[in-house]
Amino acid sequence: MDRHGVLKHTALSLLIAAALPFVISDAQAQENASTAPQTTQLEKVVVTGSNIPRAQVEGPAPITIISAKDITERGFATTADIMTSLNQNLGALDNNQVTNGFSNGAQAVDLRGLGPNHTLILINGRRIADYPQSYNGDSNFTDISSIPASMIDRVEILTGSASAIYGSDAISGVINFIMKKKADGTTLDYRMGDTQHGGAASQRFTLTSGFSHDKFDAVFGVEIYNQDPLWAYQRDYLSSRTNDPRWTTSPTRVAAPTFAILDGDDNYIDPGKAQCDALSYLNQGTVQYLKRRSYGWYCGSLADVRYGTMQNARRAANFYGSATYHLTEQMELFADLQYSTSHQETYNTQLKWQNSYPINGDASPTPFYNTATDQVEQWQRQYFTYEENGGLKRAMIRNINNTYSLNTGIKGTFGDSWNYEALFSHAQNKLKAKWPALLAAKAQMFYLGPALGVDPDSGYLMYNAPHSRFYTPLTPDQFASITQDSIDHDKSRAETYSAKVSNTDLFSLPAGPVGFAATAEFGNQYFGLKPDPLSLDGSYFGLHNTVAVGSRSHSGAGFEFSVPIFSQLTATAAGRYDRYSYSSNAASKFTYALGLEYRPIESLLLRGSYSTGFRAPDLSYLYAGPSGSSSSGTDYYRCATEEPDLDISDCDWGSVPFNGRSHGSINLNNETSKSISYGFVFSPINNLDIQADYYIIKLTDEVQYQDSDQILRWEGQCRTGKLDINSGLCQAAVNQVFRNSANNITSVLVLPINAATHRTSGVDFNIHYLWETDRLGNFDFKLGGTYVVTNRIQNYAGDPFVNELSDYYDYVIPRSKANYSVTWSYGDFTTTLYGARLGGLPNYDGTQRLGPTMMYNASFGYRLAKNVNLGVTIDNLMDSKPGRDSTWTSYPYYTRRWFSPMGRALFLDLNVKFGHNDG
Repeated sequence: MDRHGVLKHTALSLLIAAALPFVISDAQAQENASTAPQTTQLEKVVVTGSNIPRAQVEGPAPITIISAKDITERGFATTADIMTSLNQNLGALDNNQVTNGFSNGAQAVDLRGLGPNHTLILINGRRIADYPQSYNGDSNFTDISSIPASMIDRVEILTGSASAIYGSDAISGVINFIMKKKADGTTLDYRMGDTQHGGAASQRFTLTSGFSHDKFDAVFGVEIYNQDPLWAYQRDYLSSRTNDPRWTTSPTRVAAPTFAILDGDDNYIDPGKAQCDALSYLNQGTVQYLKRRSYGWYCGSLADVRYGTMQNARRAANFYGSATYHLTEQMELFADLQYSTSHQETYNTQLKWQNSYPINGDASPTPFYNTATDQVEQWQRQYFTYEENGGLKRAMIRNINNTYSLNTGIKGTFGDSWNYEALFSHAQNKLKAKWPALLAAKAQMFYLGPALGVDPDSGYLMYNAPHSRFYTPLTPDQFASITQDSIDHDKSRAETYSAKVSNTDLFSLPAGPVGFAATAEFGNQYFGLKPDPLSLDGSYFGLHNTVAVGSRSHSGAGFEFSVPIFSQLTATAAGRYDRYSYSSNAASKFTYALGLEYRPIESLLLRGSYSTGFRAPDLSYLYAGPSGSSSSGTDYYRCATEEPDLDISDCDWGSVPFNGRSHGSINLNNETSKSISYGFVFSPINNLDIQADYYIIKLTDEVQYQDSDQILRWEGQCRTGKLDINSGLCQAAVNQVFRNSANNITSVLVLPINAATHRTSGVDFNIHYLWETDRLGNFDFKLGGTYVVTNRIQNYAGDPFVNELSDYYDYVIPRSKANYSVTWSYGDFTTTLYGARLGGLPNYDGTQRLGPTMMYNASFGYRLAKNVNLGVTIDNLMDSKPGRDSTWTSYPYYTRRWFSPMGRALFLDLNVKFGHNDG
């Protein structure tokens, strides 16, 4: 038995053993209960993690709840803000500051740091469509940026594997966004905000209302949102490369070349100071004569980075509506619809160019022989300037995203205590992405003119290209003639037919009724990444994309029981079977979950759970089309056969260039997981709750792309007889390395495979205390945190496990996150101080872990009149800058995945209700 099995059995055994003394007296307790005073029965509701309605939120597995009140009091403006505050959200994720990624503008969640594709996102307990682009070019994920924060009633977060209830994807946990379904009259809410240092001003208008007529009830809400971009030039510590920590010791090392010509030895050809002075008006007067150590002189700028956006411009409209028609007292028709449209604008960097030719789908830089100067040269425009672009607007990346989700069906009750629901769900996400792109062939013709043949000495193409042409800035019209928008049309879709029944009193045992639920579903998913064809063949310089189009069908059925063993001990069990079909393949999995809730006294809950999970093969991994990029590696075969006596580092083929190639694979298996949690919830006195839970998650067969170095090692070992050439491993490795007639490697193919094992464990805790006074009002204290004990990954079977918490170079992640809030309510006035602590992150050099950082928000609310409320929120109360690191030499000189340059921001909120019922 492995140590996870030992932990599972130990935890469950301890709970049962502790409960045994109460079994004998249970019958007497039941008899006494019949004569005890009757208590108020709480309404039973469905809580995330179970399909059986229950009166108590706390169950065998921990659930974190963030209410609409929490969202307002803690100063969260967007859904991304809410999820960033979540202590269990421990992944280093892309955000709006990362503008060169594969899913520009989308926002993900990564529970436990296992990757955003292992966190299941639900809205009202139902799945939504994946984002129609893959995360980091690899896996599917769900975008949360289109979920309107102002229309959220609460968020329920269940951590740990939950596939026995929800099927695929719920490996590290489930996040369920519950939207507002009740309208107390009509509510208008207007919120506006701005930052102290400029940029990112926002406005939000929300209308919620509802009505009832006879048997028909409806609730709806509309949110209109506008946010300006935050430009790097609006923060002094981001507006120039002189903020680089190296600047004081090597000031010219970090400047970007605006105009640079290299000779055949890759040295800059000195343009002369006069030439650079003539160009000094460009990029708003920042181009100058600069020298780069070991390369030479050129015309460059230290301020090219100032034109990037650190927060997207965003205009969005969201609608949510829910309607119910009561056919009878026991049966109703229902439908809910969510629709969102958003237009985001992002500025990555100014476009660049250097003379190149399409090779294997990329515009690969290649020198040429210049007959005007009789030498081999390489021309580089590291970026085209602000003036050549004609301003910033025409170079923006534009994403137009439209999503909607429709759920409709029938539900009701029958018999004494049966509930049922039959549901059809359709969700889709469409994205039109426009990227400014430079046409490599047109730029080549503009600068170099037609080719004049091949130089017999160098072997390069010849051009007659005087330097005066290169050093003449383009007009905006000339720049427009060599650029255009590269437009992608991407779409994802999910459809599900489902039915479920539940019964909170299936039959009775001496300790109480047995709860039961069953569900069955079938449906399909589609993922279509359809880029501009010119982005696939090297037509654009510096822009390469890939295709991924495919679908799969799925079916599943599951059951769940809640069994009171005796009055203080309840056991839960759930099981589910799922099957996914794609192309000619299929993947299936049975998952299960076990849980215990033991209440030795009314104020103490001891709990434990063990569950399994899985993730079906990812559509992006299954159907990704061919992709290529420049790469290099060691030719182990030639080193072993032609220079066997030399160390690899001294071998002539120790570093050879080749084209790295990849595509998807339909031969993938399920990723699987095991999850254990155990802990307690204790209420020693009124209004004080203390919760702590220990968790362990083991993820196996995690999909990742092969390592080209490992492929080359296997190929060398197979071809030299160290491995069996007829084995499946050798046949695959030899066929993935391509060589020409001279035996040189031309390309290496890597494929996605089930390889990695990931183990993580840690502790979550929460403390809540409400202090009620007669004269000073009420004080509400909340403290929560997560401490990661272990986080280890093994990339391939046989490899050693790497501790991500001590590998400071490759894994920039914290060991802990915590937050707290103090709310004071006095009459019509409420104020909250919220603080978030991020554990220390590794420095850029990977030599040490830095100290923790803190961020504070404050909010103030006042009831001006019976139906009018005014709110003031200050985000980043102390105006803290991103955590600085003297070794961080990559712009923006801090880890953008964990810190924001927004600075202090002020928000005003006016809320007015009409037809409000004060009760």
